[in-house]
Amino acid sequence: MARHIRTDGTESIVSPADGKEYTLEELQGYVGGTIQMVPFPDGRILVANDNGRLEGLPLNEQATTIWKEQYPADKYPHNNTDAIVGDVLVGTREEFGYDS
Repeated sequence: MARHIRTDGTESIVSPADGKEYTLEELQGYVGGTIQMVPFPDGRILVANDNGRLEGLPLNEQATTIWKEQYPADKYPHNNTDAIVGDVLVGTREEFGYDS
């Protein structure tokens, strides 16, 4: 089960339709477009809209906080300056087919 974190601050736990692994279409539906998968140091994956900045999607404060926790400035000074926009999913590598 993944966390669907929306820009309005709401969050829900979601599961893939087949109960095992999300399809590309499911992921695109949650983030509203083309996906970008970003691995976190703790092994989870963040799935975001790859064109979110170009589309002018709003800041996702919760996802940005998670990003900064995963990439602390003292260890990742170049990665920590980013902000996450749009709705995202955060889940396991297996759910997103990252290890398939």
